[in-house]
This record gives sequence, C-alpha cells and structure tokens, in this order.
Amino acid sequence: MPQNITLPDDEETLASLYNQTIEAHNTYLEKLHAAFDKRCEQIGEETKQKLSKVPESDQETKNQILKEEQELLDKTLAELKYAINKSNSNARKKLEEIENKLDAKEVNVDEELANL
Repeated sequence: MPQNITLPDDEETLASLYNQTIEAHNTYLEKLHAAFDKRCEQIGEETKQKLSKVPESDQETKNQILKEEQELLDKTLAELKYAINKSNSNARKKLEEIENKLDAKEVNVDEELANL
C-alpha cells in the first residue's frame, strides 16, 4: 500500500479512495491466502514423496520427515501471520488518514454554517 501520499480534498474522492483501499486490502489478503494454501499443498506433496522413498519399517526416518514438514508448515504460517499483520496495519493507517480528513472537512462545514 502506498505511504505518505497527499489525500484529495473532495469528499466523494475520499470516500472512493476509502472503498478502494478496503477492496485492495481484501484482494491482497485473498492472494496471500491462495499463496499460503499453495505452499502448504507443495509442502504436503514433497513430504509424501519423501515418505514414499522410506521403507515402511524405518519409523525414525518417517518421524523426522514429518517433523520437518511440521516445521515448514509452522514457518509458512508465521510468514502468513506477519504479512497479514503488516497489511492490516498499513490499511488501517491509510483508512484512519482518510477518516481524519473526512472528519476535518465535516468540522469545517459546521464552522462555516455557524458563521452564517
């Protein structure tokens, strides 16, 4: 998400930007989710391939392969959580900037009406 951009003054444009920010964030989260699912499937497939090459009686090696799989899945989940938290923070900051600008415009309209 872009940082430190100048927000427009028009309320309609601000409202549109607000909605676009939400849509862009949701699209990004969907892409993250799809990438996470794909990576988990890939890890699962790689594990199945490794396990298929290990004799049935070699439980120690199988357990090691499964442990490695769990570590990879945990790492992938941690990366997903980090990406989501970072994206949420950026989106929240942008939405707050837009809301603050909209609120400031409302105050100015109230002041102008009071001066009439």
